[in-house]
Amino acid sequence: MGRIRVEAPDEIKSLADAETALGEIGSLMNELDQIDAKGTKKIAEIKSKMASEGEKARERIKTLEANLALYAKYNKAELFKDKKTVILAYGSFGFRQSTSVRVKKTTTELLKKLFHGKGIRIKEEPDKEQLKDWSDEDLATVDAAKTVKDEFGYDINREEVNRRLLRQSA
Repeated sequence: MGRIRVEAPDEIKSLADAETALGEIGSLMNELDQIDAKGTKKIAEIKSKMASEGEKARERIKTLEANLALYAKYNKAELFKDKKTVILAYGSFGFRQSTSVRVKKTTTELLKKLFHGKGIRIKEEPDKEQLKDWSDEDLATVDAAKTVKDEFGYDINREEVNRRLLRQSA
């Protein structure tokens, strides 16, 4: 788990209080992990049950889709001579022409060599990591500015919390 940022609490008055708070947070995180694991397991069970309950309907839909596509292809000349879509009371079906371009690993290099980079997409954006090293004056000339934040955060030593919980339960 990554570092967590929060507002500094006002009821912690000593390092002992801070240690107690971190221990409690760790215990509560363990409790939440167990709750989440139960929920995930129940969700997986429900999804599995629902998938098997819906299997007949899904198979029937696939069959009907295949039959509809076959009918449309077989009767394409008649059904679609002056339109792309047949509209019926319960829905519509039709053909949409789409074009895709298949490229190989060598395509980018060949575009660079033969067409001077035409056909290559390059996303331009400021390099914020590099700009962190720039002076404030240089940043101002390009309508940028540094923002420095000193944000509080904490890390939980989950191993130590788990050891403590094991000692308490023994």
